[in-house]
Amino acid sequence: MQRTTGGLAVSKVNRGLGRDEIARAALAMLDEEGIDALSMRRLADRLGVGTMTLYGYFRSKDELLEAAVGAAVEDFEFGLPPGSFRERARAHVHALRDLLARHPALARLRADRPIVHPAAFRMSEQAMRLLLEAGFPPDEAARTFRVLFVYIFGAMLTGPDAPSPAEQRAIKAAMMLLPDDEFPAVTATADGIAASAGGAEQFDFGLELILDAIEARAQRYSAASSHQ
Repeated sequence: MQRTTGGLAVSKVNRGLGRDEIARAALAMLDEEGIDALSMRRLADRLGVGTMTLYGYFRSKDELLEAAVGAAVEDFEFGLPPGSFRERARAHVHALRDLLARHPALARLRADRPIVHPAAFRMSEQAMRLLLEAGFPPDEAARTFRVLFVYIFGAMLTGPDAPSPAEQRAIKAAMMLLPDDEFPAVTATADGIAASAGGAEQFDFGLELILDAIEARAQRYSAASSHQ
């Protein structure tokens, strides 16, 4: 069977392939090898089909990447648990971090392009609902969610794993070479800087700082509404 894509006749081989299967194969390649390793030709080789077969499903690599993002975020199966605002917000953030840990390509892709796949907004919906219920006006709820979003994705891009002892020693050694008179604060905190270069413990520390501010603002909104 043939179909026309961009004016070209493209053969479509019926071997049980579908868009979802191809998108998930692309996602697996992205997670294993990175964005630069993905090409239509290499993915076709991995699936055992001709390159033009993939073009029968996706018009371009960008369209394929969008589908791979959709495949990743469709794995986000999470319902807000009962509890305080802070407990629920923390659980939501940890669920997002777990998703990015399973699919590290998602954070790297977001660094290059917006994530606008319909399934992705399931991640936003729960957080927005939580912030609105806490009393945030719609515009501030959106901006507050953006702070959390940037923190989660940024942390997974720059420091998903805790630094190994060897990495910590290398970081400290570099700082110890700095002139004390120019970098007194850095050299005084070298141990802490090296230990905080990434990982779950550092992620949770930063998250609690952010939640302190969000919760304090939510309490002000609550107090203001009670006096109206």
